[in-house]
Amino acid sequence: MDSRRIVVSIDFGTTYSGLAWAESSRADFQHVIDTWPTKSSTKSSPKVPTELRLITNGYQWGFQIPTTAKRSKYFKLKLDDPTSTSTTTQPPEELAQLYLSYLYKHMISILTERLSSSIVKNTPIDFILTVPAIWSNAAKQKTETAAVRAGFKGSKKIHLVSEPEAAAIYTLHNLGAPTLSVGKTFVVCDAGGGTVDLISYKIQQMAPSLKVGEATGGTGGKCGSSMLNQRFRRYLKQKLGEQYWTPDRLVEAINAFEDFKKTFTPEGEPLSIRVELPNDPAKSIRRNRFRVSQTEMKNEVFEPIIKDVIDLIQEQISMTGGSVAAILLVGGFGQSQYLMTRIKASIHSAIKVLQPANGWTAVVQGAAMIGLSRANANLGAVHISERVARKHYGTQLTMAFQDGKDDISKRFWYEKWNCWAISRMQWFVEKGQSYPVNRPSVIECEIDFPVRSGVAPSSRVTIYENSVDNQAPRYVNKNTKKVAQLDVDVERVGFGRKLFTSKKRKMGGHWYYVFKSYIEATYESAWIGYTLKLKGMRLMSWSDCTLQGP
Repeated sequence: MDSRRIVVSIDFGTTYSGLAWAESSRADFQHVIDTWPTKSSTKSSPKVPTELRLITNGYQWGFQIPTTAKRSKYFKLKLDDPTSTSTTTQPPEELAQLYLSYLYKHMISILTERLSSSIVKNTPIDFILTVPAIWSNAAKQKTETAAVRAGFKGSKKIHLVSEPEAAAIYTLHNLGAPTLSVGKTFVVCDAGGGTVDLISYKIQQMAPSLKVGEATGGTGGKCGSSMLNQRFRRYLKQKLGEQYWTPDRLVEAINAFEDFKKTFTPEGEPLSIRVELPNDPAKSIRRNRFRVSQTEMKNEVFEPIIKDVIDLIQEQISMTGGSVAAILLVGGFGQSQYLMTRIKASIHSAIKVLQPANGWTAVVQGAAMIGLSRANANLGAVHISERVARKHYGTQLTMAFQDGKDDISKRFWYEKWNCWAISRMQWFVEKGQSYPVNRPSVIECEIDFPVRSGVAPSSRVTIYENSVDNQAPRYVNKNTKKVAQLDVDVERVGFGRKLFTSKKRKMGGHWYYVFKSYIEATYESAWIGYTLKLKGMRLMSWSDCTLQGP
């Protein structure tokens, strides 16, 4: 049987997006798509702008949009934060789906051109979609839904991967010896357009394959390069007034800043923008040009964002205990020489700051590598053996009241056991705790089903998370949030009454079958899967980013 598979990775970014593909038959190479349509031809670039423009007969996207035209962008940010500044009033889910549909069509056309339509039609395709690690479950779910509706369905369920983990897989694989050695710890800083995600890895094994483990819990913030644009836009309006900056004028100014920010240094030439205002030395206007001094550009626009990134890096170094060999800067913002210079000046000289080759496409290439390893474990170039939990994850169970340990005000009489009981949290994993990859955490519980039809099941499975408390709380508190909630229904999933051979118990005037069951939590890069097992059978499965609790 032909086991050939195609893996496609999608890096849906805030400012730029990328695509890559690979074949299981040639796992040593990831093809980064670098040809994109323009209005009349094509453009070569490792990524394409995440932008849309409404025109009379549809939409333009990416490089098709004229330089000075108004467009919708930054809509990715609104998937996680509805209050984020965006250049559109359309729902971000709609724009994300529309933009991803253009990526999908372009990807299919490239694969058809390179491989033939027959191969594309008859070969299983696996899709790997990257998402920011700091995003909420709801935002990940919205992104996944938009991608699937855009066409990225494939032969399997689309697989979500965190952006920093994908970047780390690619970057660490390509660093090689002697930079890498067993025992060294590396901080990967994925600085993109919207978010900055950090994660640290310790090298555990070099051969026969590279094996690493997370050294700390990942951290991050919304301080990517698009925040520089927001600060610059605010600066312009403060200097020349809201009235002056019509949409067309603002687009022209921001376009000039887009090119300027990539090579900004305080020692370079100041930015000069064309304006339609008379000379005014007090406002730095001369000959219809508005000049932004390097001092103001540094202090008002760059430094607040750079400081946020540096604070995140220093926090990550501190979390590792300070034993860091190097910081690896990837992502579009991560290619900034000024950012690199400022980071170097802020940390101990013994820690190297590196900008690996192809850092801008590290996420999309790393995601393709992850997809290959999922298709065939033998194709994995870098193996992650353990991760560190960013949050507490668990469920609330009814347990016997423990005198002297439990809060007496929370106890209640439990008819089922004929004793005092309490609702207490059982945690699959606690924040900051290391857990092995591919080994689920298990919690034992009881579920009850009515003997007589027409009576509702008495059991409900609710999954919680808590990212605020450092110590896992004993009970549900204000920081403990529902992730998913299910009412268990054996009849609905088709097992029928043949399972009901367990002991019976009367509660509330009704008889119930009582089953010992298990909830398994499996931790992946960007999601957690939960499986409820009853009598050794999988009763149902769900994920924290595909089913949200009320």
